Amino acid sequence: MVSSLVATLLLIGSPTVVRPLPPVTGSIIQHFVAPTCPRCAGHRGVTIATRSNQTVVAVLPGTISFVGEVAGLTYVVQVVHPGVKVTYGWLMPNPELLEGDVVARGAVVGMAGDRTYLGVRVEGAYVEPLRYLGLGGSRLRGVGGVVVGRAGSAR
Repeated sequence: MVSSLVATLLLIGSPTVVRPLPPVTGSIIQHFVAPTCPRCAGHRGVTIATRSNQTVVAVLPGTISFVGEVAGLTYVVQVVHPGVKVTYGWLMPNPELLEGDVVARGAVVGMAGDRTYLGVRVEGAYVEPLRYLGLGGSRLRGVGGVVVGRAGSAR
């Protein structure tokens, strides 16, 4: 896990590599809560309040490894680096998106409902997605809601 994290951080920090984009614009309504064991309770990503039909875009280039439902909720999983998967959830997937498709950073992976899930796994372990992707440079707003991104913003 550490070697993949270091490799990815070096990759993201490289001047020849494009930095991640926020997948949507919205406020965090549920923060990452690391589980204490692989099957223990926790919130393995962040939940972002979104507008219905807002586009959800790929944070980085990568290959789609899963498009489908889990427990009645729809997810798209993208491999962005060996051992690193980004999960976009609770969305209507792009109907043209298939497992095995290679997508560019900013490609539409789906359309949001009133909330969108973002998760990151490194070597199978869930990590805080905003910090891992370098999208944690959020500003506080009003009553403490965290703004994830703005249209057209890139890091």
